[in-house]
Amino acid sequence: MLDKILELGLKEIFGSSPAEKVTLKDALQGKNRIRLNNGFYHELNLAEVKDFSSKVPLYLWSLVYLPIIILKLPEPGQFSLEGSEWDKKAVSLILNKEEGDKIILNTADVEDLLRRYKTLIFITLSSNILFSANSELDEGI
Repeated sequence: MLDKILELGLKEIFGSSPAEKVTLKDALQGKNRIRLNNGFYHELNLAEVKDFSSKVPLYLWSLVYLPIIILKLPEPGQFSLEGSEWDKKAVSLILNKEEGDKIILNTADVEDLLRRYKTLIFITLSSNILFSANSELDEGI
């Protein structure tokens, strides 16, 4: 029964994730409605898109895709960016962070991004968290 509950919860989590993304340039031109995996749609706020674009160089507008996906890592208070190197570069610029292959964000960074760009950010669980949670459940059996 616990497996079924976990399975239903995971379906809900991943069903609410984006099935498509749009470039920053397209979002600025009005294509700000994206389809989710569960068939529903999510609207990117145009004011947030404009503010985000004002902090990203013009040459990145066709390379950066929205929404930005943030993964919760197993370590407490740590998050990672999912996406291309260009998505990571854009977020690095916004947060004034040194860019690298794998940018590790802390809770304060994620809170800052969510405060400014609540419709442009999706947070999901890392597969490492899911597998570790499942193994912890198996230990009690």
